[in-house]
Amino acid sequence: MTKNENFKEYGMPVVVLVAICFVTTLLLALTNSVSEPIIIKNQAITATANRKELLPDADDFTQLELDSYASSSDGKASVIEVYKANNDTGYVMTCMTKSFGGDLTMMVGLDAAGAVTGVKVTDHADTPGVGTKDQDPEYLAQYISKTALSGEDVKKEAGFNFITGASVSGTAIHKGVYAALAQYAELGGAK
Repeated sequence: MTKNENFKEYGMPVVVLVAICFVTTLLLALTNSVSEPIIIKNQAITATANRKELLPDADDFTQLELDSYASSSDGKASVIEVYKANNDTGYVMTCMTKSFGGDLTMMVGLDAAGAVTGVKVTDHADTPGVGTKDQDPEYLAQYISKTALSGEDVKKEAGFNFITGASVSGTAIHKGVYAALAQYAELGGAK
């Protein structure tokens, strides 16, 4: 076999594969550069709509940059964002908790008096079925008007109907609400 035949048999497939990989990478980068700003804009629109749903009296929101954020005693739930209503009607806090399936992101609305106006799970990895029953609006409505929780364990909350078999998910949500209420207290209420 000559060098030219060796190149055709062994070298040319490598060159073709490298060229295909290069073109594919270039096309993916181009697609990402076009779609990423659209995705970010849509996520911001969805987050604003969720905040307005949780605090309907708010006109618009401003994100607060805080030095520290409240968290549960075990560190499994913490506030990661705080948005204040521009018309001083309250706050909407985004919390990250550890649930059965992994991270669970939720928003908690609090009015100017520190009462919960709503809770909404915005992202989770829980298995559909029992674990996601804690995310139903009817279940989450139990938090509305609460200004304090007796603790971080949903099973010990007086007068609270927790879902048997979904205690990890329920406790994750409960700790998120608890952290949001603690953050409200640290902020000194709506000012």
